[in-house]
Amino acid sequence: MNRWLAGAIGAAWPCIAVAAADPADPAARPALTTAGPEEPPPPKTLLYDGNYWGVLGGVVGSRFDDPLSGVAPLGLGGRVAGRFSTVTQFMDLEAGVEYVPHGADSGSNRASRLGFGIQGALHPAFPLLVFNNWLYDVVSGIHGFVGVSAARLAIEGQQAVASARGTGETASDWRPLLACGLGADIPISPRNRSSGWWLTARYALRWMRFGPATPYRDVGDGQFQVLLGWRSYDNSWARLPRPF
Repeated sequence: MNRWLAGAIGAAWPCIAVAAADPADPAARPALTTAGPEEPPPPKTLLYDGNYWGVLGGVVGSRFDDPLSGVAPLGLGGRVAGRFSTVTQFMDLEAGVEYVPHGADSGSNRASRLGFGIQGALHPAFPLLVFNNWLYDVVSGIHGFVGVSAARLAIEGQQAVASARGTGETASDWRPLLACGLGADIPISPRNRSSGWWLTARYALRWMRFGPATPYRDVGDGQFQVLLGWRSYDNSWARLPRPF
């Protein structure tokens, strides 16, 4: 009797096991019944391709290469600019204004620089944009730039003015300013939309001469910029067909 019962249970066990794990049973496959459909990829017209116009602004830190006497070598100011990019971000143009004051290191000596200028940037890794990947967008955002500005340097304090080869308590002058540097653009909001926010970090070397004396006083500086920018990706007329 025991042998017959054991044999019957052994013969029926596969059916019991199959029924317990029946893949057709919705309760046995909760993942299949709860998982929603995959989100479709965005249309090509919304894929970020480097064409945009936008505005940006933020903090500028400056350090004089050869500080004026009595003036702090470090200054902190700001920059506001408009930016335009085309041809899949191969090149962009920027026009802006910046102001950086340098406080007194001793006495009443101070200096400030106000500039209005334009600059152009090249992005060597711009072809990586076709992969529509955040990391590739960051790499393609690395750029080198050159720029020219009309800048006004204003100096206060007899000690500082004398070190700039001038006389009196104050001196100021408008001069051309040249700049070059490296930068990086980092997306901080979804790119496959009609607009988005970006963070830009740059380092620039700048050269300017000052004063009526000959030779002129060189007032160059190194500058670090941290800028927050908003971009509109609606330059449809400048968009090139994406290969994929």
